[in-house]
Amino acid sequence: HAKWALGQLTLEGRLVPRDIAAAVKLLGPWSQWDYDTRLQIVRLLAENPDVQMAYPDHFIYRAIEDAELGEPGAMDALIALRLSRHVQFADKANGCVLAERAAKAGNDAAARRLDECRAR
Repeated sequence: HAKWALGQLTLEGRLVPRDIAAAVKLLGPWSQWDYDTRLQIVRLLAENPDVQMAYPDHFIYRAIEDAELGEPGAMDALIALRLSRHVQFADKANGCVLAERAAKAGNDAAARRLDECRAR
């Protein structure tokens, strides 16, 4: 739990310099037990495409599982990550398929992403 707290401080730039890569590394282990931390990391990775994960396959598996289980915000975050320029997680085709499926289910944010897919 101490590493999680240090990760949050590092992300916020309080008491230590702000370093998103270091924050993700510190938060990563805690994310296997905590959905909110996992969601936070998915969003950080989508916004910071150069930050890499040590175990990307395990992490993306959990992010996909969260989205399929309908966890709040998980599908939107996963779509954003897949449509990002992230070196480990970008997958435009998959992101557009996810956006289409979510838009059909009534997800307005996904519908906007679907428009983005069509524009590319």
